[in-house]
Amino acid sequence: MNLKVLIARALFAVAMGFAGVVTILAQGVETGFLNRMVLVDGVEYRYQVYVPRDFRRSMSWPVILALHGGGNYGSDGILQTAGALANAIRRHADRFPAIVVFPQSHLSATDGWHSNSGEAALAELDKAIAEFDGDRSRVYLTGFSGGGHGAWYLASHHPERFAALVVVCGYISARRGEPAESRIPRSRQRQPRIHMRL
Repeated sequence: MNLKVLIARALFAVAMGFAGVVTILAQGVETGFLNRMVLVDGVEYRYQVYVPRDFRRSMSWPVILALHGGGNYGSDGILQTAGALANAIRRHADRFPAIVVFPQSHLSATDGWHSNSGEAALAELDKAIAEFDGDRSRVYLTGFSGGGHGAWYLASHHPERFAALVVVCGYISARRGEPAESRIPRSRQRQPRIHMRL
């Protein structure tokens, strides 16, 4: 191999390496669990956004809105990532190629997923979609316990926003009238049965 070809290849390799560094620096996107906040009606709502390690702006990403249960109410913007989905992501980040939004519902008589915190969660979702190139056709809603209740509520009031819903231990509130089971004669109501195998 002549010296000119060797020098040309070396310069090309250096240029390509430099271009890769410039591309990475130009993206300037943090990954992992990021602190964020929105203002809704003058009230600050802090939340976390998980951004995958291999995030690239050149891709459109699926987005998951994950509502916490009753044990994680607050306003620190961190407590809602103390369990469930956030822990799974920390242990197996490679299994979650998605932007995940973790809102935090305030603890007050006028807040909750069915009111102000629910509206804040939707604002946080919109902000994350805009900031991280989220794919609006692949937005998924999940919730655990009280967050499951909130997921049912938000999905029923904004069905056009979500591609799918995954509720874990969530309950549904009747909108009006009496509970469904009160209309079924007691003799026809099924009794729950628990089956266990060891």
